[in-house]
Amino acid sequence: MDMIILSEAPSSRILYICAMKRLSLLLTILMILTITARSQIVYQDLTNTNIYDFIDELANNKIITITSVIKPYPRELIAQKLQQASAPENRARLSKRQQKELDFYLRDFNLELKPSLSYITKNSFFRNKQDFRLPFNPLEFVYKDSIFTFVIRPVFGVSYVRNENGSAYHRWNGAEIFGYVGKHFGWYASLRDNHEDLLLTGPQMLNQEEGAVWKPYPGGAGDYSEMRGGLTWKWRWGDLAFVKDHFTWGDNYHGSNIMSGRTPSIPYLQYHMQPLSWFEFRWVQAWLVSEVPDTTKTYTLPTGAKRITFFNKYYASSMFTFKPLKGLDLSVGNSVVYCAAYMNPAYISPFLFYFNYGYAEGDGKSGFYGKEVQTFINVSSNNIKHLHLYADVFVNQANAEGISYKAGFRLTDLPLRNLSLTGEYTRNNGKSYSSALPTTSYESNQYSLGSYLRENSMEIYAALCWKPIRGLRFDASYLYAKHGEGTTLSALDYKDQEITMAAKYEVINNAYVFIEYDRRQVEGDVMYIPTVYSGNTNSLLAGINIGF
Repeated sequence: MDMIILSEAPSSRILYICAMKRLSLLLTILMILTITARSQIVYQDLTNTNIYDFIDELANNKIITITSVIKPYPRELIAQKLQQASAPENRARLSKRQQKELDFYLRDFNLELKPSLSYITKNSFFRNKQDFRLPFNPLEFVYKDSIFTFVIRPVFGVSYVRNENGSAYHRWNGAEIFGYVGKHFGWYASLRDNHEDLLLTGPQMLNQEEGAVWKPYPGGAGDYSEMRGGLTWKWRWGDLAFVKDHFTWGDNYHGSNIMSGRTPSIPYLQYHMQPLSWFEFRWVQAWLVSEVPDTTKTYTLPTGAKRITFFNKYYASSMFTFKPLKGLDLSVGNSVVYCAAYMNPAYISPFLFYFNYGYAEGDGKSGFYGKEVQTFINVSSNNIKHLHLYADVFVNQANAEGISYKAGFRLTDLPLRNLSLTGEYTRNNGKSYSSALPTTSYESNQYSLGSYLRENSMEIYAALCWKPIRGLRFDASYLYAKHGEGTTLSALDYKDQEITMAAKYEVINNAYVFIEYDRRQVEGDVMYIPTVYSGNTNSLLAGINIGF
């Protein structure tokens, strides 16, 4: 049945040509609209959790407002929020630690706040008499003038874990660059080469380690590279980006169940607009990796090597966010995963409701339309000072068994300053992410796009964080997660209970040292967990991270 759907009939070629014409027209219109552009965007790496936590802390205390349902944030947006917090009336409401944290992050994000300042770092160190809060990181090179900005940073890190089962380490190295040209254009690129002597992640593993496409070695070791980057164009009320990166949809503190960002980075086209203060819209067209061979296009070369071609797999998604009250965001959206020879031109229309369009593609009787659709709702509230409340519902194929939901809170600076408490509950029904076909599954490279626990699972998560001084944080957390066999959670296939205590210190901008103790009790199929964590373990983990 797949092969019939994916056949390259003349009608498919016509649809493809129409799609390209519509896309070209859309891009042309958006380029014309950028005459009024005022700034540029480069996305902040999601792995820099400290800056995201600090922005969230400011929002919880009603210093700023932020639409947190979609990440990553642009660096420009983060810079604007930091600048807003640094206003005298807002700064006076911060604790001494928060004030120092604010100054610390402004040293990095002043790049986006000083458009007319000309300077260049010398010997990797720089001081400017006009403003001491310019980037000051001995590990990076910065150039900026009135037209062009260029930043290059090294990427290096290593983590090592040891427990009763043995040990494992992960090291990564590379570099990232980003910059701006003129008033409209942004660009960035990041390359990380990774090595693990014991594989700590995989499509079948139920953990939140970043997904990878491995080059395995004997003994369980492996290498992989992660290349991210893209081009962006911004105007006054919107922006357009073509990037290869991770992104998350859905408020969460321990993994989203709408779009988790855990898969290997994917290429996607994103259109974002905010024409009104109370309305925001985002649309994504992504190219997924099916890893399903197309036997009709697979052949053997004279050398004996086999040329394998995989089925094309696409993802389109849109989200409408309404802001009826300051601090209250109501978001509703839908997505579709489909398999076809070419991109379907209908899904280039950002405002399409994908479920209803499906009836036009099928015969109306079989229920099979060569795709799977999802709908979702997210609510986020910062209306009560110190408290962030959030919840979402994700529905796969409009099926009650396809429902996944999450609800949680974070309490900040109450009852004590510099202390936060987080609680989160997640429940995924038996068909939340399941699919009739691997070519239309809610996956890329076989990693789930949604919850890391997949369908038929639940999770309880609680965490306490204390930040006594600038850059230093102590975290304690409890996790209870379970995954059922088949579609019945009572038929337990995997259970994990964790108690974790960790400390992390950001020495200079984008450079950390960390240490962690982890007590785990894991039951069930060993395929769901790295072997170093199987059974009952007491693990000690430590490492450094420069540049993410």
